[in-house]
Amino acid sequence: MKIPRRLISVLSLSAILFLAACDREPSLEDKPARSGKVTAVGVADIGGPFELVDHTGAPFTDQDLLGKPQLIYFGFAFCPDVCPLALQQMGMALSEIDPDGSYFRPVFISVDPERDTPESLSVYVTNNGFPKGLIGLTGTPEQVSAAKAAYKIYSQKVPDPQSEAGYTVDHASLIYVMDKDGKFVDVFTHDTSTPDIIKALKAYKSEH
Repeated sequence: MKIPRRLISVLSLSAILFLAACDREPSLEDKPARSGKVTAVGVADIGGPFELVDHTGAPFTDQDLLGKPQLIYFGFAFCPDVCPLALQQMGMALSEIDPDGSYFRPVFISVDPERDTPESLSVYVTNNGFPKGLIGLTGTPEQVSAAKAAYKIYSQKVPDPQSEAGYTVDHASLIYVMDKDGKFVDVFTHDTSTPDIIKALKAYKSEH
C-alpha cells in the first residue's frame, strides 16, 4: 500500500520526537528538541557517520559537514513535487538570511541511488530556486541505507507504471537543522511554511 507523503512526514516526525524523549534520561542541562508547537525534552539521536560521494564524484563523509550548521534533506531527483518544493523553501529561506552562503551548509542526500548518480545530481543541485551551494550526495545502496539509518529516514521504492524507471520512492519529507558539530537542532516537516522556516533559522543564527 502506498503511504501518502503527508502522512509519512507526520509519522516520521512522531518517531523523531519519540527518539528525542527516549534516547536517554533527560537532565536539567538538556535543551528541548522542537518543531513548531511540538516539544520533546531530551536529545534526538539524529545524525552519525556515513560515507557517500558528492555531485562532483568526490568522496564525502559526515566529517565534511562539520564547521557550519547544516540543513539536510533526503529525497530524489526524479521526485515530481515534494522534493523540489522543500528545496525551494530552503532556497527562499537561505536567500533571505544567508544570501552569500557563508553560514549554513545546505545538503541533499539521495534515497534513490539507482538513478541519482553524481552526474545527474550535478545538474539537479543547480536548479533555479534551490539553495546556493547545495551539495548533492549519493552512493551505493548500502551507503545510502547507512546514511538513512543514521538520520532515521524512511524511504521505500514503490512500483509506478507511469514512471520510465517503473518505480517512484515514497520517503519522509523532512529538513533537518544540525549544528556545526553535527548535532540535531530542529526539524521542519512538509507542512512547515516558508515564513516559519525563515523565522526559526533567523532565531538560530542570531543565537549562535
